Amino acid sequence: MALTSGTSLFGSDFAMKVTDKNYLDTQGFSVFLYDSTYHPVFVDQKNTAMEMILHGQRIATNGDVRLMPTPEQWDLVATLKGREADKTNNRLTAKLAFPAFDLSYTLEVAAEPGGVKVSINLDKPLAQKLAGRAGFNLEFLPSIYMGKTYLVDGTKAGIFPRTPNDAMVKVLPLPDEPTKAYYLEDWEKAKGYTQPLPFAKGESITLGVDDALARINVKSDTADLLLFDGRNRAQNGWFVLRSLIPSGKTTGAIVWHIRPNMIPDWTRPPMIAHSQVGYAPGFSKVAVFELDPKYNGPKTAQVLRLMEDGSYKRAFEGPITPSAPWLRYAYSKFDFTPVKDPGLYVIEYAGQRTAPFPISNDAYANIWQDTLDYHLAEQMDHVSVREAYRVWHGASHLDDGRLAPVFGEQFDGWNQATATDGKYKGGDHIPGMNVGGWYDAGDFDLEEPAQLSVIQSLALAYREFDLKYDELTVDEVAREVEMHRPDGVPDTVEQVKHGALYILAQFHNIGHAIRGTHEPDLRQYTHLGDGATKTDGRIYDPKLGANEVKGDYSGKPDDRWIFSTNNPFFQWNAIAALAASADVLKGYDDALAKDCLETAIKAWNDEKAHPTQNPVGGGLGGAAPAGAPGGGVLAASQGAVSGPQGDPNGRGSSRAPASPATTSAQTAPPAGFGRGGSDVGQDWAAALELTIATNGAEPYKSRLKELFPQMITPQQMGVRGWTAVRALPYLDASAKDQMREAVKTYMVGLDKELDATPFGVPPSLGTWGGSGAVVDMAIRMYFLHKTFPDLVGPEYTLRAVNYILGTHPVSSSSYVAGVGTVSKTKTYSNNRADNAYIPGAVIPGYIIIKPDFPECIDDFGFLWFEDEAVVAGSASWVVAGNAADAITKELK
Repeated sequence: MALTSGTSLFGSDFAMKVTDKNYLDTQGFSVFLYDSTYHPVFVDQKNTAMEMILHGQRIATNGDVRLMPTPEQWDLVATLKGREADKTNNRLTAKLAFPAFDLSYTLEVAAEPGGVKVSINLDKPLAQKLAGRAGFNLEFLPSIYMGKTYLVDGTKAGIFPRTPNDAMVKVLPLPDEPTKAYYLEDWEKAKGYTQPLPFAKGESITLGVDDALARINVKSDTADLLLFDGRNRAQNGWFVLRSLIPSGKTTGAIVWHIRPNMIPDWTRPPMIAHSQVGYAPGFSKVAVFELDPKYNGPKTAQVLRLMEDGSYKRAFEGPITPSAPWLRYAYSKFDFTPVKDPGLYVIEYAGQRTAPFPISNDAYANIWQDTLDYHLAEQMDHVSVREAYRVWHGASHLDDGRLAPVFGEQFDGWNQATATDGKYKGGDHIPGMNVGGWYDAGDFDLEEPAQLSVIQSLALAYREFDLKYDELTVDEVAREVEMHRPDGVPDTVEQVKHGALYILAQFHNIGHAIRGTHEPDLRQYTHLGDGATKTDGRIYDPKLGANEVKGDYSGKPDDRWIFSTNNPFFQWNAIAALAASADVLKGYDDALAKDCLETAIKAWNDEKAHPTQNPVGGGLGGAAPAGAPGGGVLAASQGAVSGPQGDPNGRGSSRAPASPATTSAQTAPPAGFGRGGSDVGQDWAAALELTIATNGAEPYKSRLKELFPQMITPQQMGVRGWTAVRALPYLDASAKDQMREAVKTYMVGLDKELDATPFGVPPSLGTWGGSGAVVDMAIRMYFLHKTFPDLVGPEYTLRAVNYILGTHPVSSSSYVAGVGTVSKTKTYSNNRADNAYIPGAVIPGYIIIKPDFPECIDDFGFLWFEDEAVVAGSASWVVAGNAADAITKELK
């Protein structure tokens, strides 16, 4: 059974062993060592080196030598040379080095009675310049320990602070420290790093004394233990336990003994995964139970109805399926489809009750509105956004933008191929670019694939579902947006217009689609809060002094950089986005609709006459997260796929994508696209949208016919081929029969893939949570169901939507912030420093902390791979949410 207090094995002689998955383990405690590596672009993601899982929580990460007390994401990390798991001696070792400092060493974690012994063994004594700088760090999760107690040397007591408030000191860069210029801003180069002083120091420190599930003792044999608060330096910092490496020592330079509190016979409590918004009466209702492999619980579960007086009445009891292992846990299913009467219900199993959820005909009617009118609205750039008494942000980035110079690869994977573009050269202000667009996610850059995906998704939602929903006022001339104030124009139309303005500005002022708009330095990139405070809103004039202002100009070079590098993926999808915008804007802004269509047609003709070439090196130059949430339309239109299942390619799309089994929002072009492979079909989306916008005009209609056979192959159907259903009205009558046969073949393979996981959706096995692939599945299967209802049932879309709303691993919190009885309310959004969220934001969801630990931490919002809500994912959720609602209305 699961315990939270009482008898423990703190410091007793339990034994750990190296498992077949090559980590140290005992019931309730696991230690990983470099099952993941630091990311080559994003560096420290808080999920590598030595990591500890105690009583079902990952309490610590990043155990390794570091050169700063509280390193930031981009600070130097060691290079992994190799790793070994020794089952005979129950020992894990990793060989590591800092080549620039001639520092090589072995990190060893060995089982010993009551815990593990951690050792750092240097190949040769520490260089003098690293004395007082190189130390062994182990980082502890703040949300577990803040507000909890600690003891130093058994007597000195303290409480982990909720708010960091330690004294800060300057630390000068190391001599000849290798770094990229943008990692260390000019002001830091001159003045040095700022680092906190430790708030505790001793030979032995016990963390979480008052928490039986998280209590752990660390004792050092060689150097004092120093406890730091990394949040002094960056809001996403963790508590850091550190010992400096002594000079002159090699073997056993650092020796720690780690003793976790162990609850005897502990097993993880069952987790009941279900939809937090409930279910429609006439459709499938299946909960999934995530169980500890050693848990032996009841074989039945119940559904209780919550009555008006607060009492519970049993409505259904039924068996759970035999448990089946998947990764670390085992899974059983509980089918309560027979419960159909409208009302409020809970699921009860093994003494646990879920939060209440409704069974209602309109269960899915309100799952997407917050996404459209909160998250997407809040992310609108170049305008102010107000909600009643609250101002979410002011009109931001009115000084956009300057052509980026050739800089090599900038942080976050951005780069600029050339220093000139038409009449502009690196550093020049490009007029007319301070309009439209949406902040990418928790940052404020304008990712081009995201803009194109949002436009296409919202245009699809408007046309498919006749989406006239209106709760926003948008005034592009005044640069003002206000929530909860209808203005007579559908919000999807106004959002499509907002995106179209940004894309049109590219064609009118630069001549083509671009990579996007990004911050010029890391200090601006890490900005949190109001986007209007990132820059001064005035155009940079190098003739003015640093603090001089003259009208709309200033001497402050804070204007964002425009990365004008283009490739066929951007260009063709920009054409598709403009054509879709033209179709939506007709009747609301006819002049802009005309501009969109004429610009798209001209770009089509130009592209056919003079095809855009991929820049040297290919790829997108570091587009947004592979595997990020949502993006069905753009992903489908160009065959974008999720990042590879693991490092190093999980997020930035300048790295080649992996298997096309799942789709994503803002990712790379399909494998082979622009990388020496086939470019066939890259203009499919443009041809489709121009055909629709022109009511079947040539040459677009003929191009659809030409590409159709290639789109409906088994390889394409689950990526972009399904969009061919939208082309059927413009194709020969035989096309539907051809697609029917293709769908039959596709469904056989799909069912086999989906049966491989307990949840019946694409698994999340990469370095970025996989909810985007699931949202894309919901959209794809809706359109296939609508066209071929005898081949594709409604359960695929509803299963995918229910997954996002809580039927997923780790916890049953809805991945849509603020939607559902229990939902994620701490997200990696631009207000994350407030430990807050933006309603309607769709998070990536769980990832696998390698090799087998699924994680999505509910009460911590600073892990972007689990929590960062991207706008493309939000736009896709608007489509998926409406699709679920439309399906449930079929029976009415």
